[in-house]
Amino acid sequence: MSNITKLPAFGDMLNAGIQTVKNLSTRNTIGRTVFYREFEKLAQIVNDHKEINYMSNYDIRHECHNGSPCYDEIVDLILLCLSAMGLVQEGKFSLVPNLNQNFANFITFDEKVTPKNIIRLDPFGKVYFWLAGNNFNQYISDGIPNSDYIANLNRFDNKAFADLQKVNIAAYGKNGDTLINHLIEETQRRTSIFMNNYADASVGNDFVKVTPSMIMTQIESLSPLQFEWFCLKLIERSLEIESPESNLTSRHTGRSNDNGIDGLIIQDFPDGEVHNYYIQAKQYSAGNNISNGDLRNFIGAYPPQKTNHHGLFITTTSFTKPAQDYANSTDSHSLILIDQMNLIELMMQHKVGLKEVNARPKLLLDNEFFEKIKLY
Repeated sequence: MSNITKLPAFGDMLNAGIQTVKNLSTRNTIGRTVFYREFEKLAQIVNDHKEINYMSNYDIRHECHNGSPCYDEIVDLILLCLSAMGLVQEGKFSLVPNLNQNFANFITFDEKVTPKNIIRLDPFGKVYFWLAGNNFNQYISDGIPNSDYIANLNRFDNKAFADLQKVNIAAYGKNGDTLINHLIEETQRRTSIFMNNYADASVGNDFVKVTPSMIMTQIESLSPLQFEWFCLKLIERSLEIESPESNLTSRHTGRSNDNGIDGLIIQDFPDGEVHNYYIQAKQYSAGNNISNGDLRNFIGAYPPQKTNHHGLFITTTSFTKPAQDYANSTDSHSLILIDQMNLIELMMQHKVGLKEVNARPKLLLDNEFFEKIKLY
């Protein structure tokens, strides 16, 4: 029975793998024996580490009650990462060091690999694509029940990284290793995005009726600055439809934190009349509602002239009762409150982030619009 209950942190082991290839890079190829000898010295692996087992799907199917070593699976994962990062040309023995321009990224690197610094080694996120492919191959090799089909996405999600999840718990305890958790979660996140949020789609129907929750999911995916830009576009479009004869000039001021004003729209009419719209946009999570203090700070940032100067406070949540009372009672400023439902209604009314199609249902999410917003 092993006296050691955990393997060394995966980030330390992955770094040991990187240093092993660097140390042996003068060789044309790196064989299994020489790799393990150098790697185990750097990673401080002892025999007890190799006796930590888990029950793989293969073991369960073939009634191998002793299980399989976690260490073997962890080393396979390290080799996959080294291959995806481009440090070696092949992920199987004998390893071929890849001494191209990319090798320079690894020369000065010698620290524990973490979810934050892995981008230095893998700036294009290739590790996640390699892992996704490996995950799918594992899914296929585990077999599909006769009553099911290969493209059952719910089943695929449930079976994702089945063995790696078991290894992670057996080797690192119930919470798993931080870096392995990150690799699994980020790979699944990217796979889901690649599948274009398939959970919202209907099989056999090209058009999926938009719902408020779908709209909010898109809005919540924006960064705070992107949300400010989105709100500027929404109000600009509303004014354009309501007064097509006017000329609009927009400016996003949020970057400079211009006295609490995130955006400004100037509306010029042919008769010389000018209106200024001052926008504050707050992308808050559910339950974090706007207070009357927030409104007081906001109206202090634009002129107290109700005819031509208008403040619009937009939020993804709601306004507290004292905030609503304050807005209704203020005589000094023109103040308009737009909460989540008003926001969605404006989007649907003026087709901002939504588009109409000649089919039922008519209103769809305009993904191209949101992709442009996310480029901002």
